[in-house]
Amino acid sequence: MSGRILIVDRIATERALQESALIAVGFDCLHCDGFEDALARLPDPSIDLLFVPTAPGVQTDFDATLTFLKRLRVVPNGVRLPVVVAGRWPAGGERLALLLGGADEVVVAPVSTTLLQARIRNLLRARDTEDELSRREATHQALGFSEAAATFAPRQRIAVISPEAERGMTAYRGLPEPLRRIAPQGSFTEAGHEEDLFVIDGAGLCRAGHPARELYRIVAELRSRSATRRAAQLVLIPETSREAAMLLDLGADDIVPASVETDEIAYRARRLLRRKSLADRLRATERHGLEAALTDPLTGLWNRRYARPHLIRLITEARSRSRPIAVMLLDIDLFKAVNDRHGHAAGDEVLAQVARRLRDGLRPADLLARIGGEEFLVAMPDTSLEQARIAADRLRRRIRDAPFRVAPEVSCRITVSVGVAMGPGRPDPEQEAEALMRRADEALYAAKETGRNRVTVSLSAA
Repeated sequence: MSGRILIVDRIATERALQESALIAVGFDCLHCDGFEDALARLPDPSIDLLFVPTAPGVQTDFDATLTFLKRLRVVPNGVRLPVVVAGRWPAGGERLALLLGGADEVVVAPVSTTLLQARIRNLLRARDTEDELSRREATHQALGFSEAAATFAPRQRIAVISPEAERGMTAYRGLPEPLRRIAPQGSFTEAGHEEDLFVIDGAGLCRAGHPARELYRIVAELRSRSATRRAAQLVLIPETSREAAMLLDLGADDIVPASVETDEIAYRARRLLRRKSLADRLRATERHGLEAALTDPLTGLWNRRYARPHLIRLITEARSRSRPIAVMLLDIDLFKAVNDRHGHAAGDEVLAQVARRLRDGLRPADLLARIGGEEFLVAMPDTSLEQARIAADRLRRRIRDAPFRVAPEVSCRITVSVGVAMGPGRPDPEQEAEALMRRADEALYAAKETGRNRVTVSLSAA
């Protein structure tokens, strides 16, 4: 994951340490001289995150940071910009004040480079979910659909995974009842229960003598199971834990030392529940009745009517942020032979399975649509040419490597050809959408002509 980070350039030693760590994993770091300069820079929509180091123990610097956060959140391009504040605060209430004031994360300096990298990846993933929801709603409006009617939101459910059952223990502090306690070795799913948030008591596991791998297992298992993978995860860790970065990359949504104040645990839990509601809303837009006009009934993918205006929106955003976008056309090779040999029902099953494999190989922010009989469109924002080549070949191999079961005892092998084009080029997004589709189609034709089951990139993109 790449991105552009604006560093408020006031604490030179802290800034130099963090900048080298961020550059090492592909982030592009920019600098500004202070808060006023940062606010002046923020009309730039290409900035993905703001990093603010603060002077240790200086009350005036803390107050200035808090004032800056409040001003930032009323700037159009600053409303949803992720902000990481780094510093040293003797009073835990100051951390919470910064979070309530608008910081997305508050890290104690000096923070390990791996943890800072993992925190930023985590924040950018959450931002991408919010951005995708906004894009989909805007596309719906452009197509003439009104927003889906609001439905009653049921009380969100919380489960605590802890070896300690006493309600006065750390894991239960600040969390609203009712809570369901689950022992670490117990079943994380129960009939009639679908949790929205799991609070995982890593500190309690440590006190009980469990090794770190047990905490890794819990986080990974929750994220991998269909019944729990969409629930948020908040992990309470010991003060000196070295597992924080790994936990975030395994799937934890937030981590916090168990020693923080009760109010901060409660705040982080509420924030994760809000994000969970947002993600649920994002999925609901795909299930709502108005989607019937915008989705392909066979595969469940977006259709051409939805794909074109959404692609235009992605191109507009890519141009405003000075980011590349990759457009791919994928076509099933020799698909007519499948229908001729196995029947049209088998052909329909192949199309549905191809759609599932493609969907599982893409990010939430990517556009996937069925735009013809056996032709699919993929648009990948913020994707370089090399990343597009790798992604296209990964999708090609997902189709090629495993047979397609089209009847109880009948399977067949399927391949796809892929054409790739890169943008944005033309200043007009609608013209650019047409040009990218045309160039991707030409590249697809070249892939077919040179043997099929291959990826070809438009020469004008290479």
